[in-house]
Amino acid sequence: MKGSVAQAVGEHIKGLAEQSFVSTRDVEGSRSAVESAFSRLAADGTIVRVRKGLYWKGVPTVLGVSSPRIEEVALALGGRGSGPAGVAAAHWLALTSQVPSIYLTAVPRRVPRPWGQIRFTQRPVERLLRALTPSEVAVLEVLRAGPPVVDYGWGHFAEVVEELAAARAIRLDILDRHLGDEPHRGARARWPGVRPALADRAATG
Repeated sequence: MKGSVAQAVGEHIKGLAEQSFVSTRDVEGSRSAVESAFSRLAADGTIVRVRKGLYWKGVPTVLGVSSPRIEEVALALGGRGSGPAGVAAAHWLALTSQVPSIYLTAVPRRVPRPWGQIRFTQRPVERLLRALTPSEVAVLEVLRAGPPVVDYGWGHFAEVVEELAAARAIRLDILDRHLGDEPHRGARARWPGVRPALADRAATG
């Protein structure tokens, strides 16, 4: 039985694309046997252990399998509807050159335990229900943090939002809806100063 579980784990990981996360829950079988098989593959360098039950299939190099970037780990641990917060959100949107020493991640659920430099902060569950993307969360979090996290002026933030909307990387209608019941007063107050500017430029462009 253990051999068949180990084979199933190996085949599952082999079928995954490089640079992707894999959970022990993704493979059926005895939990102890599945976890043992994952541990063996991590020990021989096939995958990288991130946290109990979560692994990374990186790119093979002469120095071993590549590790995930900090933002990739943060999103994997945060789950759907999560995204960067604070300085990390501004960095995600290229609004600052500052690299955060602590990578703060906003999650719409119970806050996970910290991992390395990653910390989590809880946000409304509506972000999960509306399936917000990391970039949409980053926009909301910059609105919450305000001008102090933006290096190049608040007007540049509006330009970035416009570019993201034009590229369909964010959904303005969803953000409008979400900010209608956003509990953070500052975020609600700042959005009209960004959103109308987009509409004005679109009308005259």
